[in-house]
Amino acid sequence: MGIFDRIIYSVIGAISGALLGVVCWWLYGLAHSLNYQGVAMDPVLRHWVIWVGALFALLGAVLRDELGSFVGDALSGILHFEVNDAPTERGASFAALVFLVICLAAIWFTVPIHEAAR
Repeated sequence: MGIFDRIIYSVIGAISGALLGVVCWWLYGLAHSLNYQGVAMDPVLRHWVIWVGALFALLGAVLRDELGSFVGDALSGILHFEVNDAPTERGASFAALVFLVICLAAIWFTVPIHEAAR
């Protein structure tokens, strides 16, 4: 694989990481998690998106073809932490997808839109 392929996987990793960053921001940055019982870690969305996106971009450049598996495992880990369940091999990806859709819908309908952004 050439450098162009690594760049493509880095971009895919950055996009995936940014989406996971939004999920982590919602759950742990704003303390909306079911299992985390504490103050909000970091309520600034930009910090979560930049750093988690950068981490997954780096992983995309290094892991290349295995990036999708790593993103799925990270999402599965978040899901299983939230439902307080040990991960299993069957049905984890579907449950992770359902959980991601629920999180994105919750973010979409609860985050206020400022008049200046319109």
